[in-house]
Amino acid sequence: MRVSKYPMIISFSLFFLNTSAQNSDLLSGKIVDEENKSMPYVNLKIGSSIASMTNADGDFSLRIPAGTTGQLIISYIGYQTLYTPIQQLTNPITIKMKSVVSQLQEVKISALNGEAIIRKAMRNITQNYPVTAFESTGFYREIARIDDNYLSFAEASLQILNPGYQRVKEKNRIIINKERNLKKVGDRIVENPFHAAVKGVPYIVLANDLLKNPGSIFGERYISRYNYTIAGYTAVDGEEAYIIKFDQKTGVKEALYQGSVIVIKKSFAVASIEISYSDKGRRFAKSDISFVQRPLLMLLGYHFQKTNELLSLRYTMNGDKWYPYFYKIATTHQVEAKKQKIAGELLVSAELFVRPESAVKSNFAKKNIMPENYSFQHGVERYADQYWKDFDYIKPDHNFKGLIDKQAPGKDK
Repeated sequence: MRVSKYPMIISFSLFFLNTSAQNSDLLSGKIVDEENKSMPYVNLKIGSSIASMTNADGDFSLRIPAGTTGQLIISYIGYQTLYTPIQQLTNPITIKMKSVVSQLQEVKISALNGEAIIRKAMRNITQNYPVTAFESTGFYREIARIDDNYLSFAEASLQILNPGYQRVKEKNRIIINKERNLKKVGDRIVENPFHAAVKGVPYIVLANDLLKNPGSIFGERYISRYNYTIAGYTAVDGEEAYIIKFDQKTGVKEALYQGSVIVIKKSFAVASIEISYSDKGRRFAKSDISFVQRPLLMLLGYHFQKTNELLSLRYTMNGDKWYPYFYKIATTHQVEAKKQKIAGELLVSAELFVRPESAVKSNFAKKNIMPENYSFQHGVERYADQYWKDFDYIKPDHNFKGLIDKQAPGKDK
């Protein structure tokens, strides 16, 4: 995806309480829909300083400081927003969300088509999103694995200074609060056959905010290469919204994308973006191996075939502006190396959950900033949730948890 000097895809040249909640500092639970199916990436918050989200399996953990009052607010596109007083929460808890799509008022036929809605949403960015710098606290996770064999598993708590949605050429700044890179996942050694590290990926993730860097999706040069349709209507925090589906046009001979965008009807704010490779252009996809490194890997007997790219962006209303709260990028390749006896699907992914702070409080002086070529190398022996006892974090999915449950008893440092 061509969105900025940072590619969306992680380059392989760099690769490689059994008590009530009010008496506890940790609330754990699960969010499900009306059919008891897990709901991933649901937003949870208390006020403006306490927030979390569910993982891919609908599970969550939310740290609640002693003495906190107010309501737990749970929101997800297309579902009724829930407001629950903290005193009524039990731990652990399962929360069921109810779809509101069927409750929407009849929508009048709009004179706008899908492309016109996207163009207006892009024009309204500085009206709907903060134009001055804001600080966010974030939890970051990056993973590389071939099938179930992990090449890398890194996590970090971050402070992020986002320059806002007007100064799009100004870079984000990142401070690391705490980090770790696992040496073992369960009983398996984390081993990277490519013998190199992923570098600077949090900056790549942030640079793929399509409302700042529209690139080959919503960029002026590309927007006409897609077909946009109004696929339906939904609700976001009680506001009606368009569901816009898009796909690259037939005959466009390059690897472009398909996906969906949720756009608020009244303000034309974008609430979410989901994209993946279009089937029409998949055969034009190129691997993420750099031109310089490609001959070397060929000599070593590695063969890569890219099969997909994924990007997910979510935004939430805070005050009178919309702020990003979730980014995820991923790429998959089929990889084969006969000499090394490697064959399988290589997944490289990075996800970042953020919550905005009320003001810029951290010292983002140059000496404190994470370098753009930084890789998370603080190795720990094994996974333990307690590592993040002072920070917000997102639970790993069941696939990962199933592996780490096999590890020997003990805590990482």
